[in-house]
Amino acid sequence: MADNENLQLNTSGEALAVYRSKKAALSQTTVKRGEGVYRRTVRLVKGLKEARKKANDLAYCSAENRRHFYGEVFRDAYAPVFEAGAKLESTLWNFLYKLWYDTLGIFAFIINLIIRFFYYLGAGLRYLWDKLWDIRVWFDAHKRALFQVFAVLVLVVSLGLILVTSMSAYEYSYFGRKLGTTKTKRDVYQTIEILGDRLAENAGANISFNAERDIEFKRVYGLGIKTDSQDDILNTLTYMSDIHVTGYAIMINGVQTAIMDKPETADAIIAGVKDYFAPQTEGYEYSSVSFEEEVTVQEVNVNLSELWNPDDAVRYIVTGSVNDLRDDESPKPMVTVYASASVTYDEEVPYGVQYVRDNSMYQDEVILSEEGKPGVNRIVALVQTINGKEVSRFEQSNTTISEPKDAVYKQGTKEIPQRSGSGTWLFPIKARYTISDYFGYRVAPTAGATTNHKGIDIACAYGTNIYAADGGTVTYAGRRGSYGLLIIVNHGGGYETYYAHESEILVKVGEEVYQGKVIGKVGSTGVSTGPHLHFEIHYQGTPLNPLSFYDR
Repeated sequence: MADNENLQLNTSGEALAVYRSKKAALSQTTVKRGEGVYRRTVRLVKGLKEARKKANDLAYCSAENRRHFYGEVFRDAYAPVFEAGAKLESTLWNFLYKLWYDTLGIFAFIINLIIRFFYYLGAGLRYLWDKLWDIRVWFDAHKRALFQVFAVLVLVVSLGLILVTSMSAYEYSYFGRKLGTTKTKRDVYQTIEILGDRLAENAGANISFNAERDIEFKRVYGLGIKTDSQDDILNTLTYMSDIHVTGYAIMINGVQTAIMDKPETADAIIAGVKDYFAPQTEGYEYSSVSFEEEVTVQEVNVNLSELWNPDDAVRYIVTGSVNDLRDDESPKPMVTVYASASVTYDEEVPYGVQYVRDNSMYQDEVILSEEGKPGVNRIVALVQTINGKEVSRFEQSNTTISEPKDAVYKQGTKEIPQRSGSGTWLFPIKARYTISDYFGYRVAPTAGATTNHKGIDIACAYGTNIYAADGGTVTYAGRRGSYGLLIIVNHGGGYETYYAHESEILVKVGEEVYQGKVIGKVGSTGVSTGPHLHFEIHYQGTPLNPLSFYDR
């Protein structure tokens, strides 16, 4: 024990010695007052040079000694900073120590409160338990007598209730008018809860029947009183047409027009009339929708039978009749609805047509070179309507969205050649093409195709122009079996040409064509595996190889 005490004393003594040595070192530091930052910095630089020289002059100077030398220079140059640091350290230590002490005090106070609370709570519960135990002991001692008294009271009360119930009933009345007799008020209340649907079905409106407000009960006594069942009560109330209800009348210039069951329904009817004459349409932005007449909603007391169905009310106000109008009848609206709207719409600007002369085409040939495209103008107009009919339109702005682009057609200027055979042959396709099948025997490319190919297949883009190989007369133009759409041209001298699988025929039977005239469009009709022209040349009914007629 003595050793431990000595150890603690020594430890605390050493800490005190270290603290005093630091304080002495700070007090012995040369402090020069009245110096500014600049002079202290200059002195710091000079001191660091001297400390470095001092360290370098020593035979051996450790890093720790160097740090000691430099530290002395810093303390000497910036003594106020080190003093402020020491004061801050002392102040912070005192603050933390006091904060810890106060925190412990608050914690101890809270613990003390908790202990006291549970102490008094336990004492109170124990006292209550003792009282309950005493009551239980008293009941055990007198339980027989108590049970007898309780049984007699229950019997007397039950007999009294049974007697009163069997000899009494309730007369129920509606505003002084006796409707019937019921055993209990609950029967009437339960019936009225389901009465709304029945009344809505009969009157075509939602009705809220308030039993507390509208039904009066009177207690009656006697033997053999006849009472109504719930079905009797329901039927009695349902078929009363003079049930008083609060309605909400739509007033037009002070005249009662239609009576609704709720103010919300009346407001919806008025809004529906406005929407009927000023419907929400794409591009329309209404700035105002108003009645010429004064239209208001007024609370009124009416009979149930006077309430309107919402659909009938809207129809009556906008047409003047609750029934659908016949074809020979004109609507007579009860109101006049003025509406102003800003309308935005796009208007198409037609394009023009230009013709370009082309000396490589014949005079009767006109080919679309560039498709036309209409322009678009965006128009904003102020439109005013009366009961949905437009009465004025003022254009406010007209903005060009896109300019129209003229269609360009090439029109031939070359003189039309003779319309009979010339003995020379023009290849029927001028566009890019590929010979996909040749004349003669072949393996059938698809079901239904012949193995004895009587012409050549010229594969090219769908819709490519087909030109007459020579002048002549069209002897066939229509659909024929596996050929699909077929044109046959007789060139005279025993020669005929066949143009098959076309998508469009541009000539008719009996028409005389010249060499190079467009007679059809490439397609894939009939037995075909893709867009191409099947081209044949016949001499006196015998098919010949078309490629033998061309230097290719």
